[in-house]
Amino acid sequence: MGRKKSGKIPPYISYRTFNNFLSDLRSRGIPSRVDRSVMSHKSGTVQSQLLLGLHYLGLVKASGHPTQRLSRLVEAEGAERREAVREMIQSSYDFAFDRSFSLKTATSNQAQEVFERTGASGETVRRCIAFFLAAAKDGGIPVSPYIKPHGRRRSASRKKGGSHQKLPEAAPSPLPASNQGDESREVHLRSGGTLRLELSIDLFDLDQRDRDFVFTLIDQLKEYEGETKGSD
Repeated sequence: MGRKKSGKIPPYISYRTFNNFLSDLRSRGIPSRVDRSVMSHKSGTVQSQLLLGLHYLGLVKASGHPTQRLSRLVEAEGAERREAVREMIQSSYDFAFDRSFSLKTATSNQAQEVFERTGASGETVRRCIAFFLAAAKDGGIPVSPYIKPHGRRRSASRKKGGSHQKLPEAAPSPLPASNQGDESREVHLRSGGTLRLELSIDLFDLDQRDRDFVFTLIDQLKEYEGETKGSD
């Protein structure tokens, strides 16, 4: 019988980032303990999401020590790895294989409902489902064709006549370095140009939807920045 996950939210990091981490362990070897220092090249947010995912999937113990499941997942190849992924998913997502939920015929709304029971909400639910679908495909687990991650909610609504609501323009000149602190970030795009993100918010005043949107945006920016640096 699968382990109960009451109060624990399933992984919501991108499956690509998760797989890249496993590939990194395969090339460098599995450390005696999996902690933040092992993934120091990633952003703090990605580190937190990755550690939560590894714990949820039974790949590391509460102490951070790797389990046999992690060793098998990292070292296995081909059909053996597919089997390792399948066993990991079936054991960790017991609610998705419950008789009351038909994984082979369920709809997106039904999937959202069962994932929300784990405590996930807003954008996090969409990301949880996206990770699960990618992992299920990797493990050869049949999933209903009706289950799709709900699309991101648009921050700007379409006006009548087909025009889009414009976002506020960026400041004409960058802030002095002494005033930027952790509230702005510049990323150099691979195809040329620079993207600048500036925040002027009080995190304690944000509701759940805004928090999901802001942290997802930050996560994606940092992940892109890390991948860009890694390809240099």
